[in-house]
This record gives sequence, structure tokens and C-alpha cells, in this order.
Amino acid sequence: MSDDPTATRDALRGASDGLLIAIREVDARERMKRGVRPGDPDFAPLAREVRIAAEAVLTLARQEEARAEETTGSTGRAGLPTINESTPRPDLAGILDEWRAVERRLGAADPASSEAQGLMEQFETLRDRYAQALEALHRKE
Repeated sequence: MSDDPTATRDALRGASDGLLIAIREVDARERMKRGVRPGDPDFAPLAREVRIAAEAVLTLARQEEARAEETTGSTGRAGLPTINESTPRPDLAGILDEWRAVERRLGAADPASSEAQGLMEQFETLRDRYAQALEALHRKE
């Protein structure tokens, strides 16, 4: 991790936001699955999507933990603000805003509808854009 406190702060905030996005994706997918009858042919693929999304949460949590281990105990990072006190970088904040709008629409949609499926696809696209922006940030460190 960089010795630059701003880069460290941004990386920690980005990792935390990414983890929250992934957790919400699991929630959204599980809610969608709960609206489908178990005998429906879409039920098993939805269950698989929930598992895949949950595995992504685990991967992100491990990455965040590694970042936390790199940061903890460093005297140069002792003055960093909490993640809650940090603001997301503008490039990441815009993606988060779009993602939250999709999440709200998804919450109001019928889980078994084509609208909900389309929103989940938007969700995935935004998640991937966020991951790419976050990866670009890590490469700059």
C-alpha cells in the first residue's frame, strides 16, 4: 500500500464501499429468488447467482482484511479519518449514486419480473465498473 495517506484513505474507503455493494447484491438476488416458486425453472439458476454473489463478498472481505492488516499499526496512517468520515473519490461516488438508484428501483420491482432481471443486469454492470475504477486506483498506489 502506498505511503500517501490520501491514497490509503481512498483505498480503504473504496474497499469498504465495494464490500457493501457486494453485500447488497447478495440481498437483492436473494430477495429476487424468494419471489420465485421452487418448482420454477428459474429458481435453481437464481440460487446459483446468490451463491456466486456471496462468494464475491467473501473474496472482497479477504481483500479488505489484507488492506486493513497493511494499514494497522502504521504510525504514518494513525491520523487517517474513519471510513465513515471519508468521502468517496468523485469517480467512485458517481458509480455509487447510480448503483443506489438501481437498488431503489429493484426494491420496488416485482422480483419475478423482467424489469427486476434487467435491473440486476444493470446492478452487475455498475458493480463491474466500480471494480474497474477501484482497480485503477490500486494500480496508482
